[in-house]
Amino acid sequence: MCLLGSAFVYVQETKAKLALDPQLQNSEFKRNGDLRGNPQSDLQAQLTPYGQALQLRNVQVSADGLILAINGNPQLITSRVVNPDRIVVDLQATEVTASIRNTIVPVNRYGVRQIRVAQFQKSPAIARLVFDLDNANPVSWQSYFDSGRGLLLLRPSGGTASLVNNPVASGPVASLPVASLPVTGVNSPTTIDGLSFNGYGQLVIQASRAIAYRSSLDTRSNTYSVTVPAVRISSQLRRPILGANSPIEQIRLNQIGDAVVISIKTIAGWQIRETARTNPQAIALQLASVGQVNAGVLPNTGSQPQQIYGNSTARQLVMIDPGHGGPDVGATRNGIYEKDINLAMSKQLGRILQQMGYAVAYTRTNDIDLDLEPRVQIAESTRASVFVSVHVNSLEANASQVNGVETYYASGASLGKSLADLVHSQIIASTGANDRGVRSARFYVIRNTSMPAILVETGYITNPSEASKLVNSSYQERMAAAIAKGVDQFLKFYRR
Repeated sequence: MCLLGSAFVYVQETKAKLALDPQLQNSEFKRNGDLRGNPQSDLQAQLTPYGQALQLRNVQVSADGLILAINGNPQLITSRVVNPDRIVVDLQATEVTASIRNTIVPVNRYGVRQIRVAQFQKSPAIARLVFDLDNANPVSWQSYFDSGRGLLLLRPSGGTASLVNNPVASGPVASLPVASLPVTGVNSPTTIDGLSFNGYGQLVIQASRAIAYRSSLDTRSNTYSVTVPAVRISSQLRRPILGANSPIEQIRLNQIGDAVVISIKTIAGWQIRETARTNPQAIALQLASVGQVNAGVLPNTGSQPQQIYGNSTARQLVMIDPGHGGPDVGATRNGIYEKDINLAMSKQLGRILQQMGYAVAYTRTNDIDLDLEPRVQIAESTRASVFVSVHVNSLEANASQVNGVETYYASGASLGKSLADLVHSQIIASTGANDRGVRSARFYVIRNTSMPAILVETGYITNPSEASKLVNSSYQERMAAAIAKGVDQFLKFYRR
């Protein structure tokens, strides 16, 4: 039995109906409901007269705040997320036009560094704006809608309520107090809000408040049951789609008195085990095949499958982490995205390590949004021997002359430093890149992994000469081969 108090309230957002799950995973934040503050403003999320979703056509920065070109006034649901610090604004019943989908809008004011624009969910449509903050004390915002011009202004509190060319804000005014979001009202019942796969082989049960639970396993029917007391099933419950290859055959939720019983029946050869709870509002259940590591494949949950490639009998497994992904494009110059270079180079690295006889796993193999904590948990779940995160560096335009390779390890990690030294020396010898040194840092993915871990900044995308190399497949292969040789040296000397 697992019991947790309710002194702290957390929310973990989930998505059920997406094949790939770019959710904000395992992040602490407080959330309120409809932040527009007007009970008459919902109007079925302000659908168009024909019942279609609204269209978000553009996001611009003005002297007064942020201007959203949209053909209606959507319901706004906002959340504050930490580590890294950001604000998430979800526009309900709203589609993002293709021209601005997965784009980044530089802001560099109001305590906001940039805004990432994405289609968070397709059905029902939800547009997502992620405000990446540059300080820990964001201002509160207010929203104004000009129905005549189809413009929604998000204005920092305390400024003027004008739009571009000073049109009259004809719609309702609402407050978005993101600096101190209130928690869900304590008088409403605690609910089971949804179940979803989180992208690394776990089924997550999400509640509106902190919950306790007890569990049991019926080995005859291969059914795992979770009983959550003092809760109700939400009327808007989100459920996952079970694909043909899903290890789960059936999920049932039953309201029995004041408790909810969730029964999960797995197919033969699969089992469910509990994981350590990091969020008192969520229960994460790990799906695992019998003999999973020997089989070489982590569970296919309908979300991003994490494959283990290569020699499945190998004693050592290398976890490769292509940095960024999805709407988080990383560094960018002249239409080149860091996320694409990272993924291409990581796949080259994996292929070479396989040829050396190592098993290889990836935190992502496609262009998906993956937060920092899931990357660490993927590495931990596979019990990798080493962790290699691949990145590309950048600086401001006035520093375009800076170039070279930097390799990072976690402060105080002696084995991580040894791995970094070997990899870095091989890169410099093989590529002839400028040597910017081996350095210690507190990057999340190398600081929170238990195995020796490094983060390689393979060059500067902001240096024109180096950028041309980084997008060249031959150079990517040479870089990958050098990293692989350094990893091989480390594993043979330190980990046999």
